[in-house]
Amino acid sequence: METTVIAVGDSTKLEIIFSTRQYKKTVTKSPRIKTNEGGPDKRVRISTTMTERPDSTYPVINTPYKVDMSQFTEKMVTRKKLEIANVSEEDLQISLVAWAGDYFDVKMPESVRAGKTVEAEIVLHEDVYDKSFAKSLTFELSDEKHSRFTIPVKRTVRNVRATGTRATGGSGK
Repeated sequence: METTVIAVGDSTKLEIIFSTRQYKKTVTKSPRIKTNEGGPDKRVRISTTMTERPDSTYPVINTPYKVDMSQFTEKMVTRKKLEIANVSEEDLQISLVAWAGDYFDVKMPESVRAGKTVEAEIVLHEDVYDKSFAKSLTFELSDEKHSRFTIPVKRTVRNVRATGTRATGGSGK
């Protein structure tokens, strides 16, 4: 367990990693946050519905459903594309909710029309080209349920000397 000391009146970011492992259906976790302000520990409730077949989600299907930006060869991988296919009968607005802004930027379209597919792009920051990480991005839709989709983004860097050539990465499959 990691401890962070924060001065009175200051703030910090808190990263909670929710590993889905082999869970199926709906899963709820409640990590405990301990503070020195007195009273009981705080709890944050995280609830998710696992999808056994990520290629059949609704109202959109994301391809790929997880993005691997790993670096195993000399050809530099700095960006990957992601497709969002609207399989519903309504036009949907897309809002980027969260992403690892210290590691990558996300170029996300504002909407996707019914029955259409749009493309998003993940672009690594130069200062993480030589780093391995496991992060994610989350976006929300304007459907009745305000559906949210979280897409894992991972990068493993092997001891390879990368050249200046940058791969655009295609769909990341």
